[in-house]
Amino acid sequence: MNAKAAQEPRRAVTPWRLTVTHDRGGLLVARIGPVCLAIWRTKPIMDLFQVQRFDLAAAVASDPGNVAFLCVVESSAEPPDQAVRDASADMIASFGKKLAACACVIEGTGFRAAITRTVLAGMQFVARSATPTRFFERVPVAAGWLSGIVGPGSESVLGDQVEFARKRLDAASPT
Repeated sequence: MNAKAAQEPRRAVTPWRLTVTHDRGGLLVARIGPVCLAIWRTKPIMDLFQVQRFDLAAAVASDPGNVAFLCVVESSAEPPDQAVRDASADMIASFGKKLAACACVIEGTGFRAAITRTVLAGMQFVARSATPTRFFERVPVAAGWLSGIVGPGSESVLGDQVEFARKRLDAASPT
């Protein structure tokens, strides 16, 4: 060990484990290190949206300016009604700089998914939130972008934990 390394304090390494707070009704909400995760398998409805809002607010309040939000809308989920879309935009805007970033993954490769990402990006541009927000087609790309904000090296861990969360949802789903 060199002299400089010996002088620097050691930092405790906190594993980025998946901590699930909600997993019912087609919505999973969890924490992965400094990232609040929401995975939607069904159409977002206001009651479930309020669960997402509450958990994100708690995460942001626990560490303002250092928590990011990753929202994954799976291709099986129907688009939300206008009231839920408006509430989503208001939620992100309400945090301002207290939310480090927001990555929204709209999965799917068809025209509907592409147009949804385009419309949401346009809405975000008009809303002009202080929170950096981007829309993606796939989780690994969103994880790469978020890793530049929440910490280098987190990209693969974040992607792995999202896949672990999906497996949890798969196991809980009736066959």
